Amino acid sequence: MNPTIARARRGKWTRSLLVVGLAALAVGGSTARGDDRPNIVFILADDLGFGDLQSYGHPRIKTPHLDRLAEQGTRFTQFYQSHSVCSPSRVSLITGQYPSRWHVYAHFAWLRSNAERGMPDWLPVEAPSLPQALQQAGYRTALFGKWHLGGGSGRDFGGKDINSADAPPVSAYGFDEARVVVGNGATWRGAELCAAAHNLYPYADHYFVRWSSRQIVDASLEFLETHQRDHEGTPFMLNVWLHDPHVPLDPTPEMREPYADVEDRGAQSYYAVVSHLDAQVGRLLKRLDELGLSDNTLVIFTSDNGTPAREGSLQTGAIAPGISLSTDTAGSNGSLRGWKWHLYEGGVRVPLIVRWPGHVPAGRVDPRSVLHSTDFVPTLTHLAGAAMPSDYLPDGVDATAAITGLPFARSQPIFWQNPTAKRRGPSLAIRDGDWKLLMEDDGTDEQLFDLAGDPSELIDVARERPEIVDGLRSKLLQWAGTLPAPLDRVYVESAATH
Repeated sequence: MNPTIARARRGKWTRSLLVVGLAALAVGGSTARGDDRPNIVFILADDLGFGDLQSYGHPRIKTPHLDRLAEQGTRFTQFYQSHSVCSPSRVSLITGQYPSRWHVYAHFAWLRSNAERGMPDWLPVEAPSLPQALQQAGYRTALFGKWHLGGGSGRDFGGKDINSADAPPVSAYGFDEARVVVGNGATWRGAELCAAAHNLYPYADHYFVRWSSRQIVDASLEFLETHQRDHEGTPFMLNVWLHDPHVPLDPTPEMREPYADVEDRGAQSYYAVVSHLDAQVGRLLKRLDELGLSDNTLVIFTSDNGTPAREGSLQTGAIAPGISLSTDTAGSNGSLRGWKWHLYEGGVRVPLIVRWPGHVPAGRVDPRSVLHSTDFVPTLTHLAGAAMPSDYLPDGVDATAAITGLPFARSQPIFWQNPTAKRRGPSLAIRDGDWKLLMEDDGTDEQLFDLAGDPSELIDVARERPEIVDGLRSKLLQWAGTLPAPLDRVYVESAATH
């Protein structure tokens, strides 16, 4: 077993008063009282591309609420997720470690696919957990929306086993309250609130597909209101993990109206859904204002990976028999090369907006700080006066300086592994300084880019700079050698499937 995993699994959760007290002092308070520490609202979009917001250069999509959030905070242009698909990225947001350390190489899919990829069927519940650390530091924690780290509704989807009923409930990972899709526990079916997973897969739930952002924000607003009423003075972390603008897309005629002049039906659908997402974020931000919570709430907005390449338009039966919804995303990764699934910039570089009045500079654009999704665990535990397990080994760095507008220089490289990339580009990548190397795990297909002058990765300079390739290759292979081997699993088909 990889030593990182072994130590993380052996670790016992500790709550050192000294660590908590010193962290509180670093934030600016004299004690670890809740009112000295920020509330945290973490908003995660699904498949939103780097160029899909007006504040990131989209010429057409209307996103006034997120653009205003950017005006009130700092917009980062060099933020990376740990993978180019959703489940691995979410692993890093929870654990602060690279997803391959937990055998998560792609999205949790059909159970046979998980086994063939050497993956488990869910994130092990013993994995280190940011929400659990915050719980132990006195925070109330909640997650509403898309989990996709194992379990959920629709055990049999498209005639195949999916979403294991044996997966732990989402609450087991450190959430006081949770209502999720693609995860075990309380959920939705259509307009109804359900206490447990049911037999309808979310993508086949026409009502949820259309109104998911609204329903997720509704649950988030209820949490804020009950928290303010029953737990005032206690800090909270609220995770609002939206499903939009992931396919399928099914906007109403009213949602489409601002884009009536867009003849491309797929683009019109996508623009409408992104604007609907923006409107729901606006509702959330407005309620924070109304409840007097905005001034001491750190709001984070980002996406789990880049937007996918266009593959079609309206496809009847593409999601499930009898379901006719748009699978055409028409999203934008701006000028970045590549899409979802790629380790090129378009697959892993995504928007990041951070607001915390009085702490995060307003109206600032940070084009220099290179940040990564694994940085959230050390950064947020620092700000919250929390502690991870005593033998926890983070893969990220404390980026408090970057978000508070101070000079920040990344002290270590960033690595990626996507062994399921197949024909979507190389399966390994490293960024160290401004250099980025991509290659296959056998050392073939090496591609080197100078991101300082070529962020679109148009000019491969591997042949011109062999000394840079050699150094990065060595670091990348050394890192890959620390990762555990894929699980040796045999898929056993459920007798109830057919």
